[in-house]
Amino acid sequence: MQDPRLRLFAAAVLSLAAFASTAGAVAALVWWLLVTPRTKVLPRPGVFLPLIAMIAVTAALSAWGGGAGLSYFIRMTVILLLAAWVYAGTEEGEMLAVAVWALGDRVGFEIGLIAEMGLTGLAVIRQDIEHMRVAMALKGIRPGVRSIVPLAANLIVTEIRRSDEIARLLVVRGYTIGGRICPLFRTEPGDVLASIMALIPVLLSTLPLRDVFILLG
Repeated sequence: MQDPRLRLFAAAVLSLAAFASTAGAVAALVWWLLVTPRTKVLPRPGVFLPLIAMIAVTAALSAWGGGAGLSYFIRMTVILLLAAWVYAGTEEGEMLAVAVWALGDRVGFEIGLIAEMGLTGLAVIRQDIEHMRVAMALKGIRPGVRSIVPLAANLIVTEIRRSDEIARLLVVRGYTIGGRICPLFRTEPGDVLASIMALIPVLLSTLPLRDVFILLG
């Protein structure tokens, strides 16, 4: 989807549908398979599989305690797939443009700027992790609990320092609040159709899972 407004709208309503019920999650998964590039938007297995494993462990603990573990696993996995799709499809400046378009030059600019800084921080963290992996491989250190904990702490401290430096830079340049940009969006007919189709899982989330399989079949 080329229009970030429709992309974020679709992701939001699909995430709500997936969180609401297993039926909504299954319908959202079908939408994800039909509309998105599917596996092309997923991060590399070294990042994606540990996230799936964390969801699986939480689901297993929930099932062991008598909760709906399988439902939790399906719903959270679909939400993770939607998040990966949005993250992979978001280009620099789009979050700021959407926020200003929706909320104006003051509040929208502030929220958009925070979102852009967050996405930039994630990209920097990915680079830092890659550098650490290379350094550990050169030193012959295998990833494990003893190495992951100090590395995670180092990443957190580094990101806090980087955020402080960015804040100081904004102050030095005279930034106070708000700003003005002229957001431009390109909307294709397929974007509108896909965003309308995203409302279907919301409606199906109110139905039993068996009925959803009947309708999808």
